[in-house]
Amino acid sequence: MNKRRENMFFHAIDRESGFVERGDGNMGISVKVLSNDLDTTAKRGHRTRLLRMAPGSETPEAHAHDYWEEIYILEGEMLVQDGIDGEKLVKAGAYAAREPGVMHGPVSSESGCLMIDFCWYPDENDG
Repeated sequence: MNKRRENMFFHAIDRESGFVERGDGNMGISVKVLSNDLDTTAKRGHRTRLLRMAPGSETPEAHAHDYWEEIYILEGEMLVQDGIDGEKLVKAGAYAAREPGVMHGPVSSESGCLMIDFCWYPDENDG
């Protein structure tokens, strides 16, 4: 089945409610999916979501994805280890783009943060 994303016209997004725990055992990290047809089995599709790290939350280890990931921090700050620059504090306005297979993390946030996350598998025609 070739599922396509739907058109969405501008509408307000509630940045305070409607978040659910991510479900991967990392307590304090919640998500609000804005658009999703990412299929990790078929290795295709796209996902856009808000991620919220509660104050004091952290991920325990570095990891990589088999899809592209872009993150923009909207509010707050987090401490990041990305394997290239070592550990650094990134704040609202910071952006990262990672191709598939790039190790990153762990991350933590003492004061909490809100970010938007774009994930996708390249189309077959992307070369």
